[in-house]
Amino acid sequence: MSRFTVSVLMATALLGVLLWIVLSMARDLARAPQEPLALPTEPAADTFDSTLTRIGTRAELATWLTDKGYSAAALLDSRDAWLELQGFPPGQRTAGLGGVAPAADDFNDLDGLDDADLLRLAANGNAGAFQALAEHSLQSDPLAALEWYEQAVVNGSIYAMLRLSDLLVTLSAPELENFVSDSAWQLALEKINSDSPAPRERALAWALAAVTIGGYAIMDPAHAARIAGLGEQLDEAGIARACETANDYVLEIATARRMRGSVVIETQAPGLALSIDEPDRAIPCSIPVLPLISLAQCKVEAFVGPGPRLMNAWICPR
Repeated sequence: MSRFTVSVLMATALLGVLLWIVLSMARDLARAPQEPLALPTEPAADTFDSTLTRIGTRAELATWLTDKGYSAAALLDSRDAWLELQGFPPGQRTAGLGGVAPAADDFNDLDGLDDADLLRLAANGNAGAFQALAEHSLQSDPLAALEWYEQAVVNGSIYAMLRLSDLLVTLSAPELENFVSDSAWQLALEKINSDSPAPRERALAWALAAVTIGGYAIMDPAHAARIAGLGEQLDEAGIARACETANDYVLEIATARRMRGSVVIETQAPGLALSIDEPDRAIPCSIPVLPLISLAQCKVEAFVGPGPRLMNAWICPR
């Protein structure tokens, strides 16, 4: 068993009980939420168009695409490759139907590497290495973990934005301050909660920035639920601040990437994207959120996903 796996298991044992109480959306401090908050009520299953196919698994999705005359393997591979470029770990590159949220311990391609090896990879711009370093740091220094994830964002990871969003929610829980006795941890939590905007506003801002950079290709049920849940926890002014902060994040990311000589924003859509129906309606901002990856040239195929909820498959030209 690798050191990283042991680290995750230890964190689970120590913090699991607390965080089940603190947030129903958090499994434990070293693992991002596994179950999304509920989206606004969807129509009952029998109210959907009876001609729409019900799809709940990757295999069913492949069969449906094949029946429609598409090359299912090529489309699914394209989507997986696109998600990999956005920093999603191996087990998350096939998610999107059932609302599976990111799992912090799913770094199979980096499992077994120590921090020295990860630092060497990170120095070459490996976003996955930054993400693994973030998880390694989380138990001892949550501020460092957030900073590592911010570095992963600069190096092209949308997945890191989702982790930042989820961790800010978890780390800002009031009960956590009473539970943690370590002085360094207490100082870190005080810093997280004293920074402006408030942690949950920043959490929503990262979730919205991810949509701006990744487009509706990442607006699967899990991410839509993340945004909806955070919006419900904030008042109108808080949502407005989060929306403004999201724009600031996007500009800061673009500036940092340009200074590094990296591609500022990758605008190539995946060959296949999955989203909830009418993904723009899930955005709570009064100011426009304009995705930088457009699906306007993609063909839309509707289906009924788990939940049940109406979803779209976007078949995009390559």
